[in-house]
Amino acid sequence: MASVHPGPWVAVIGAHRSGTSAVTGALAALGLQGVDDADRMEWAESNPEHWESLAAALFDEDLLADLGGAWNAPPDPAATFPAEPDRARAAELMAAAYPGSAPPVWKDPRACLLLPFWREVLPGPLTAVFVWRDPLAVARSLHARDGMPVGYGLALWEWYIRSAAAGLAGVDTYVLEYAAVVADPEAALAPLVGWLTGLDRFAPWAPSWDLAAAAASIDGGLRHQAGDPEALPADTAVLVEWLQGLAGPHAPFSASPPPAPTSWPEAMVAAVREELGTRRRAADAVAEVRRLTAELEGAEEAARQIRAGYEVEVERLVGELGDTNRRAAAAQAELDRITRSTSWRVTAPLRAASQRRSGR
Repeated sequence: MASVHPGPWVAVIGAHRSGTSAVTGALAALGLQGVDDADRMEWAESNPEHWESLAAALFDEDLLADLGGAWNAPPDPAATFPAEPDRARAAELMAAAYPGSAPPVWKDPRACLLLPFWREVLPGPLTAVFVWRDPLAVARSLHARDGMPVGYGLALWEWYIRSAAAGLAGVDTYVLEYAAVVADPEAALAPLVGWLTGLDRFAPWAPSWDLAAAAASIDGGLRHQAGDPEALPADTAVLVEWLQGLAGPHAPFSASPPPAPTSWPEAMVAAVREELGTRRRAADAVAEVRRLTAELEGAEEAARQIRAGYEVEVERLVGELGDTNRRAAAAQAELDRITRSTSWRVTAPLRAASQRRSGR
C-alpha cells in the first residue's frame, strides 16, 4: 500500500460555495500538487473547476454519517469519532489522490467539520488557507444549486465558520476573502504566495512557483451571487466583521469567533439534523422490513421445497410398499397353490423324514 505524501500539505478550508475550488486551482497553477485527474470530482456547470478528491469527499460524507450528520446537517458538537476511525483508509485514499512529488493542496468543505480527524491523518506541520465568502452570497448559491432556504444557508455558513476556526487552532493559516481574489487575483494572491514562500517547509519548491499562472487561473465569471451586508442577521454580521479583521497570515491560528448573539443558527441546524436522523431511521426500518420479508419468503420457499421433496419421497415409498405387498400376495398365492397340490401331499412323508435326519 502506498504511503501518504510526507508533505508539506496545504489544506484550503472554507464553507461550501465559498471559492475554495478557485483558490485550490490557483495554488495548483502556482506549482503545488493538485488532485490526480483519475480521482478528481466531476464538475457541474456552476463550478467547472472543482479541484476536489471524489474519494476523499465520499469518505468524509460517510464519516459525517457515522457522527450522525451530513454536509448539510453538521453533527452535534458532542458527537465523538469512532474509537478506531479508519485513518489508514483515509491515508490510502490521499496517497492515491496525490501521487506526485510536489506539496499537495487539498480541499473539501467538509474538512471544516472534520479537521480534528484529518490533522491526525496528514503529516504535519499542516498549512491552511482559510477562505471565506460573503454569507448571503453563499446562501444564495446554495439555494440556486440545492434549493436550500436562504435562512438555513446562513445558519450553515455560520456553523462551518465556527467549526473551521476551532479546528484550525495551532495551524499556520492564511485568511483570505474570496471577493478580493475575484476582484484582483494577483493583488490578493501575491501576499499569500509571499507568506508561503517565507515558510521554511516550502523552500525547496518556492523558487519555481508561478504567481502569474495562479492569478490567470481565477475566472471572475464564476461569481454568480452577490452579498448584501445590510440584509445580514446580527449573528452573521458579527462573524463577517470578525473575519474581516483576520485577513492575512496567522502563525499559528489562535483566534476564537465571538459568542453568537442568539442561538437561531444552532437551533436550525439541530432541527435539520434531527430530521435527517429520523429519515435515516425510517430508511433503516424499511430496509430491515425488506430484509425480514425476504428471509420469510426464502424460508417459505425452502419449506415448500422440503414439503415437495417429502411428498415425492412419500409417493415413492407408497409405490414401493404397493409393489412389496403385491409381490408378497403373489408369493403367498404360489405357496397356497403348492401346499394344495397333490405332489405336496404325496411328498409329505419324505419331507418329515428329512427333517428328522437333519435334527429338526
